[in-house]
Amino acid sequence: MTELHDLSALEQAERIRGGTLKSEELVRHYLDRITRLDGRYTAFVRVIKNRAILAAKNADRSRGAASNGPFHGVPTGIKDLHFVRGVISRNGTRGLPPVPGPIDDSLVATIKRAGFIIVGKTTTSELALLPVVEPDIHPPTRNPWNVERTAGGSSGGASAAIAARMLPIAPGSDGAGSIRIPAAYCGLFGHKPTRGRVANPHAELDELGMTAIGPIARTVEDGAALLDVLTGHRVGTSGSFLTIARTRAPRMKIGLLTRSPLGKTDAVCVEAAEQASRALERAGHRVVPIEGAKASLSEFMPIYQRLLAAVPVFFESRLQPVTRWFRAEGRKHSAEEARALHEALTKRSIEAMLDCDVVLTPSTGVIAPRVHAMRDLTPEFQFRELAHLGAFTAAANITGAPASSVPWSIVDGMPTGVQIIGRPGEDARVITLAKELESIRGGVFEPPGIA
Repeated sequence: MTELHDLSALEQAERIRGGTLKSEELVRHYLDRITRLDGRYTAFVRVIKNRAILAAKNADRSRGAASNGPFHGVPTGIKDLHFVRGVISRNGTRGLPPVPGPIDDSLVATIKRAGFIIVGKTTTSELALLPVVEPDIHPPTRNPWNVERTAGGSSGGASAAIAARMLPIAPGSDGAGSIRIPAAYCGLFGHKPTRGRVANPHAELDELGMTAIGPIARTVEDGAALLDVLTGHRVGTSGSFLTIARTRAPRMKIGLLTRSPLGKTDAVCVEAAEQASRALERAGHRVVPIEGAKASLSEFMPIYQRLLAAVPVFFESRLQPVTRWFRAEGRKHSAEEARALHEALTKRSIEAMLDCDVVLTPSTGVIAPRVHAMRDLTPEFQFRELAHLGAFTAAANITGAPASSVPWSIVDGMPTGVQIIGRPGEDARVITLAKELESIRGGVFEPPGIA
């Protein structure tokens, strides 16, 4: 018997439209799973049960209305960096007061117009800095595949919730891999769009456009449909990302990159990318090994440090030590210095893939670390060790290129992903190849013991 949480988000939306499933039934099903399961994972900072049930009842009353969005009545969650009107936001920190959102920000307004029912706020690292979710305002977010391991970050709450089937789908945000890292660690599809393709409610704080809003989902088609919502396309129409995902990808020249100058790469992560490349070669693509852009973590860090230093904080002394250190370093760098580094890294990164249609890499250089593995290190060394997790993802944020993480293999009980990076503006090419890889691999990844 198929459980409701085994259905894709698109299948759930279709059943609600057709009248064979009520939104209230679906929302209550997920709320029950959150109540029973989230104590293991800490994927949510706040669940808005009564409001979600009321919204679902209203969705059922308005079923069939011409104005309904493509995900009418389907539940989702919002990362706790975004304002939801009347719901407390914490941004993963004690450095900001826990005040209710005065408005729905632009992301939340878009999600609501699409018909989604927001059931709660999902966890994030403090100010979305780290690629693990271990702030001191709540327990760490744990991976449904192994609770001793991190779910990744900073969109770790959304990814853990989807992997544990406490949500069918959710948006995330990505400043250096914050969608793709947790998607890879939780066995999900995650996509960071081309810079500027999706409106960013925090754009005024991000002078270089490093961060992007994108989908996290169990399947490429679900993710493509959510990308349509976020970009303003009509889902399933000609030229939409969902339609493109259902179209055979053109045969491509694929650059294979398995080493990053920004961090170590485990042999199992290299092997995942090489396996995927061989599968694509058998499917008719041409794969060529490439060298990545020459770069160092010391070149990347001032750009991100300045970005985080720009985030307004009421109580600096209440921040975690690593966040305080990172912001203090950011105040040492000028806008001109950060922009010059950004331009130089962008030029080198784009030149490295000039002759290729896309680049294929491991999504992460290391398997998901254990929870609190870096807690006892000094702030600088804690950050440098955790930066290994984004060794392959950060470049796409620098260049503004689109990039997807696609689940590929299971190693020692933990999922690994491969990343597809396209040229800026070519999200469609990335999405079609992601769908092809998903089809080659077959099936949806499901953590043991969550049914």
